[in-house]
Amino acid sequence: MTNTNTPAPHSVPPSPGRRLAGVCRFRRTIGIAFARGAAHATGAGLVGLLFWWITHR
Repeated sequence: MTNTNTPAPHSVPPSPGRRLAGVCRFRRTIGIAFARGAAHATGAGLVGLLFWWITHR
């Protein structure tokens, strides 16, 4: 007698293995550069807004 309620076994794709260290370093560098650029742009925007607010009071 067979059990028809048994789910089919999952086919697990083979893991790609360890990524190249250079690729990980590159992605991390891009992420840090993006975060620093966003922080710089935000800071510059706030300084400009403050300057505008002071001069237009």
